[in-house]
Amino acid sequence: MNDTVASTLARELKIPHLVARLLVSRGIRTASAANRILDDGCGAELSPWLMKGMEDAVSWILAVREKKGKVFIFGDYDLDGMTSVTLLSRCFAQIGIESEWRLPNRFGDGYGLSIAAVEEMYNAGARNLVTVDTGITANVEIARAKELGMSVMVIDHHQPSGDALPPCDVLLDPHQQGDMYPNPELCGVGVSYKFICALFERLGMESPRNLLELVALGTLADLVQMTPENRFFTKTGLARLQNSQLPGVQALYSSLMKPGSAVGGIDVMYKIAPLLNAPGRMEKPDPALKLLMCTDVANAPDLMAELKEWNAQRKAKEAEITDMALTRVKEIYGEKIPKVLVVDGAGWHVGVIGIVSAKLAQEFCRPTAVLSIDEGMAHASARAVPGFNWHKALFECRDLFERWGGHANAAGFSLPADKIPELRERLAASAEEQGYTGEAFDTNEPHAYDIDVALGELIVEGTRHRIEKTVLDYFDKMEPFGGNFPYPVFRAEGVTVHRVKELRGGHLQMEISQAGSPSFSAIAFGLRKCKPLLGGSRKVSIVFEPTWNYFNNKKTIQLCVKAIE
Repeated sequence: MNDTVASTLARELKIPHLVARLLVSRGIRTASAANRILDDGCGAELSPWLMKGMEDAVSWILAVREKKGKVFIFGDYDLDGMTSVTLLSRCFAQIGIESEWRLPNRFGDGYGLSIAAVEEMYNAGARNLVTVDTGITANVEIARAKELGMSVMVIDHHQPSGDALPPCDVLLDPHQQGDMYPNPELCGVGVSYKFICALFERLGMESPRNLLELVALGTLADLVQMTPENRFFTKTGLARLQNSQLPGVQALYSSLMKPGSAVGGIDVMYKIAPLLNAPGRMEKPDPALKLLMCTDVANAPDLMAELKEWNAQRKAKEAEITDMALTRVKEIYGEKIPKVLVVDGAGWHVGVIGIVSAKLAQEFCRPTAVLSIDEGMAHASARAVPGFNWHKALFECRDLFERWGGHANAAGFSLPADKIPELRERLAASAEEQGYTGEAFDTNEPHAYDIDVALGELIVEGTRHRIEKTVLDYFDKMEPFGGNFPYPVFRAEGVTVHRVKELRGGHLQMEISQAGSPSFSAIAFGLRKCKPLLGGSRKVSIVFEPTWNYFNNKKTIQLCVKAIE
């Protein structure tokens, strides 16, 4: 049945059968739905005035301008928060509103807005405060700002706490009760962009599409759903990255990408986002924001060099804590892995526990919280797996926490260390209430993939010796990949590996072919353990991502091998 649908799509849209099969495997079964993936997304933008509170938000900022007031922008320390601050700052400046920014230090301030940050900004002259990508659960902190006489607007995309909304003057959050905005899956910079679109429209100005690269970065990094509007923002923004007018983004592209190469969602998630998030993970996020805010091309290289040094430190610390966390899992649970992993360690670097929790969630196929204990307090970062909702689980345990917040898939919280055993019990109960069984756990489960393919199908036009068009040319049209629309992963059986070279770090470099196919270069990161399976006439199965490889101003197809069976 699926093959029949794929054949119909391939014929109607004039696309390769492999591409059609991939779309069908993702639940896309009609030509109109497929076209929404393949075209440029024009027409997907929604009116910003549909969002609850938008009229009040525009009136608020225009009143600030009328009084010649200054705005203090407080953003979260991740890439979504930093792109939000950059977007708002640039657009406020464009209409004559002076602004200053502040990002929290995850080690001194913790997650989100704090009383200390509110008082610090007030003492620095803040009377008009905008929180962005944070604030929806900062009820106490915003109440303190109001006590000091500050006017506060909250721009956020996280779920409300469930207790009450913050006592702010203006609230933009598509998840607040009564908001009928058709695309509630915007990230923080997405909500910020809708606000600016409404503001500029009110002033008779064009929407700032010249800044959509910022929206693309934040959307992909925050792993929100690729709704039609999010897809349009991201697709348009990615296309702008190569020739961005922002000096900092120019520096990112020239440093991380091959000349002339297009930027895809996978590039943002694995190259750009980790680099920009690195200083915030290790100490404070300001160096990354300074690069995004940079207005002088001459300053950008030095800022890039600083980011790369922070990223090197992040990688080293991440590897160290991951090893310690894996050991700790065995100490706590032995061989009996529970439905929800709660792994704690003394003095673990708070900046990398989010990455470590994601790695453990992937390793054990379990929702995982990694906690760093310092002076009797545990600070945690949590990541989910399908079937488990962290926001729901934490809401049910909220009496344990000093602070908490996040999404269904990712969250953060802090609590006294002596309450960790109770937390484990209550998270297990929440898993039961959610109907999460943990049945996906299987250490021997094969690597997930979309469809089985023959390697020869990767070539659309050409011969074994001269390749003119590949499925990657169609994948470029399908960008962005991310969120609920991940990069395609295929499986091929009966593959022959002709050459194997072990690289530093346990990686394998190979030449791969299948009966009747061209030979493809391949790279298998961290799969040194599979080397004994290769060689001679032995045939294997591989799970892989087909990607572009740029070398000497040429691009060729390369297979990024995820598993060898």
